[in-house]
Amino acid sequence: MLTVRPQAEHPVRSESTNIASNDNSQEHISGPFTGAELSVFLNTEILSKARAVQQSLSVPDAALVEQIFQACEKLALMVAEEIQSSTKDPGPEHTPAAKLLSLEEGKDLPKCPGRKNAQSMGSTRNAIARLLSSTAYRVVTDPKVYITSQILSSYVRVQTLLGCPRTLPEIFKLYARKPVPKPKSSPIRYSAPYPYKPSAHIPLEIAKVALTAAIRTKNLPLCFDIIDRSVCAPAYRVSKFFRKAFAPFAAAALAPFAIYKLASELSSYQSTMDSAMATRLLFAGTMAYVGFTATIGAVAVTTANDQMDRVTWATGTPLRDRWTREDERLLIDRVAGAWGFQQSWRRGEEEGQDWEALREWIGMRGMVLDKTELMDGME
Repeated sequence: MLTVRPQAEHPVRSESTNIASNDNSQEHISGPFTGAELSVFLNTEILSKARAVQQSLSVPDAALVEQIFQACEKLALMVAEEIQSSTKDPGPEHTPAAKLLSLEEGKDLPKCPGRKNAQSMGSTRNAIARLLSSTAYRVVTDPKVYITSQILSSYVRVQTLLGCPRTLPEIFKLYARKPVPKPKSSPIRYSAPYPYKPSAHIPLEIAKVALTAAIRTKNLPLCFDIIDRSVCAPAYRVSKFFRKAFAPFAAAALAPFAIYKLASELSSYQSTMDSAMATRLLFAGTMAYVGFTATIGAVAVTTANDQMDRVTWATGTPLRDRWTREDERLLIDRVAGAWGFQQSWRRGEEEGQDWEALREWIGMRGMVLDKTELMDGME
C-alpha cells in the first residue's frame, strides 16, 4: 500500500526550490492510497491539467504548469519511496537461508500468500511511474510551454525519482533553444531564443542530479549526453565567466586608476625628489607588485589538482581552458569513478568495451584517465 511520508527526505529534494502553490486540490495528496486509488487520482488531477495545457489555444499560465510538476513530484516521491522500501524487504522466499532450505531433498518452499498482491502492486507502481514520466515529458515539450528554471528543476527531480533520465539531454537542449511563446498573442507567435545568454545555462547542481540518475541506470552514452548538454554548452561558460571572473577582471581594469591616485597622494609625503617622479616610481612599483601577485594567484588557481581523482588535464592544456572547463572535468571524473573499481589499489585493472570507450572519449577532450605519475605508488 502506498503511503505518504511527509517528513521523509530524498537526496534529490535537497537541491529543490520552493514552489508556491495556491491549488487546494493538492491537499488530496494524503495517504494511504492503494494502487487503484492513486491511479484514479493521477488521471483526475494531473492528466486533466496536462490535457488542458496541451489543448489550450493560448500560452498557459506559468503557475498552472508549476502546479502540474509539483503534483508530479509529490507522486513521484511516493512511488520512489515505495519501490525503495519494497526492494529492501526481499520476502521469506528470497532470503539466503530460504534458498538453501529449498535445496533439501528437492523440496520447494510454500508459496507466499501475498506474492501475487506484491507483484500486482509492483506492476501498478511501474505503470504509474511510466505515466508520470510521459505526462511530464509531454507538458515540458509542448511548444506553448516556456521552460523556466523552476520548471526545469522540477522536471529533473521527477525523472530522477522515477528512474527515467533518458529524456534529460533533450530537455537541456530545449531549455536553451526552445522558441519562446509570446503571451497574449493570437495566434501564438514565437521568438527565436539566444542560446548563448548566461540565463540559458544549466546550473551545476541540476547537472549533478541528472548525472547521478544516469549513473544509476548504468547508461554510459546517456552520461556523455548529459555532460555535453549541460556544462559543455556555450551558455554555461559565458555564465561562469560573469559569475566568477567578471569581478576579478573588473578589479584588474580599475586597479591602475586606483593605484595612480594612491601614488599621487603618497608622493606629497616625501621631499627627497620631485613629486611627479615620486608618483611615477610609486605607480610602477605598486603595479609590478599587484601584477606579479595576481599572476601567481591565477596560476595557482588554474593548476590546482587536489580536487582531481582519476581524470586530470593532459600536458599542454591552456590554463584558461583548465579553469573554464573544470566543471566538465569534475563530472567526467564522477563518471570514471562510478565505472571503475572503488578500491584505489585496483585502479588501472579495468577493462571492457565501456571502459575503453570512456578512456577514448576522455582523451578526445584533452584529459587523461589514470595518469601514471599521479597514481598511488607511482610518484
